[in-house]
Amino acid sequence: MKYLKGLLDQIGIGGARIEMFYMSSAMGGAFAEAVTMMTERVRKLGPNPVSK
Repeated sequence: MKYLKGLLDQIGIGGARIEMFYMSSAMGGAFAEAVTMMTERVRKLGPNPVSK
C-alpha cells in the first residue's frame, strides 16, 4: 500500500485518497466509521486534480 500511495503522490493524485480497511461483514459499525472518515478526508482534499 505504501508503494501505491507514493506512486499516487508522484503523479499528482495524492496518496491520501486511498486507504485499505480489513473487516468482516459483522463489523457494520466499523464500516460506517471508515466510510465517514474517508468521505471527510476526500472532501478536505478537494476535487481530483487529474479531472482538471
